[in-house]
Amino acid sequence: MNRRYHMEEKKSAELFEKSLKRIPVETILLGCLASIFGWIFFDLISAGLLVAGALLGAAGFISLRAFVDRYIFKEKAVFRKRALILYSLRLLLICLVFLAIIFIFRGKIIAFVAGFSSLVVAILIEAIRNLVNIRQWKA
Repeated sequence: MNRRYHMEEKKSAELFEKSLKRIPVETILLGCLASIFGWIFFDLISAGLLVAGALLGAAGFISLRAFVDRYIFKEKAVFRKRALILYSLRLLLICLVFLAIIFIFRGKIIAFVAGFSSLVVAILIEAIRNLVNIRQWKA
């Protein structure tokens, strides 16, 4: 019985890892799809900002995942201080990119935010996919 539980736990962890690897790819794909609509209904700059936002969202997710893997499970206080500094720098960089977009493309920030928000949609898709897999597994 205990062995079966560990096998199921290992399979669940593998599915979770696959899901985490798909999120950045889905974010970029959703951003590209949205950029096509942005180009059709608005202009090329809006489409480019949609893709740029999706790319930044995917890069942010990848860097956050690497950050968590590298620093969160360390026990020493030195690692926690370094982690706090690096995470703050990451947030500062994202804020600076948003400010640059605001100053350079004054009326187009909504397109960039929409592209960046495709990360949320990708995470939602993966959450629904995982919930469906759990329900199938328990049935």
